[in-house]
Order: sequence, then structure tokens, then C-alpha cells
Amino acid sequence: MKDILKNLLNRLEVIGEDHEELFDSEVRQNMSNAIVEGFVRRWQAYTVPDDFGMFSEKANEDVKSAIAQYITDASEKAVEMGLHRFHDRLNAVQDGSVRSFGGNDYDEFLGHSPSEFFDESGNVIRAIVGGRSESDSGC
Repeated sequence: MKDILKNLLNRLEVIGEDHEELFDSEVRQNMSNAIVEGFVRRWQAYTVPDDFGMFSEKANEDVKSAIAQYITDASEKAVEMGLHRFHDRLNAVQDGSVRSFGGNDYDEFLGHSPSEFFDESGNVIRAIVGGRSESDSGC
């Protein structure tokens, strides 16, 4: 799984070199959502969107291609490895030991979703509100 993630990070890094908007929160969230729905949650009918919020059609196409390839390759590898559970797949995406050629990890491109915020089916059980977990006491 590491090599597949590394390939995605490298492809995104190349796109980001010419398109700084790749690092905007909206684009990062859109990419993360695509990977979670298409790979982590394994929605069979999922279709990678055409628009990720990039400033040009070409940049959106490049991001779509990178994300779609990741979902396809990671899904095949996950089956081979027996990674069927939501948390196992989320952890495969959020592997901080994998870095792009420029030294960036998944968080730089996709953000981070704490695994404890989801039940075993991938349903959100705790959300971040105003920078804190909704279960934080505020003390």
C-alpha cells in the first residue's frame, strides 16, 4: 500500500508545483472526500468527480486522474492484503511514514481524519466543531 500512496503523493506534488490551489482547504477536502468514499468506504457506485476546485479544467483533470488511479490501485491491493475494514483502509491512506519526493506526507495534501471519530462502518461518531472535538469538555 505504501508504494501506491507514494505514487499518489508524488503525482499531487507535481500538480501542486504549477497549481498552488491544490493546497487550498476546499481542494484538499474534495480530494480527501473522493478517497474516503471511493476507497476507504468502498462505495461501489462511487464516481470520482470532475471538479475538485482547481482553477483550470486541465488541473481538475490531472487531480481526477491521480485520485481515480489511487482508488483503483489501492482497492485492488487492499483486497489482496485483506484490508476490508474502514479503519484499516483509513490507516493505509493516512500512513505518515510515506512521503512524496519533496518530503510531504498525506496530511499536506488530504488533511487528517482521526480514526477514533468513526465507527467500524465509517459513520462519523464525533465531529470537530470550532477547532475542538464535540466531546471535549472545554476545560
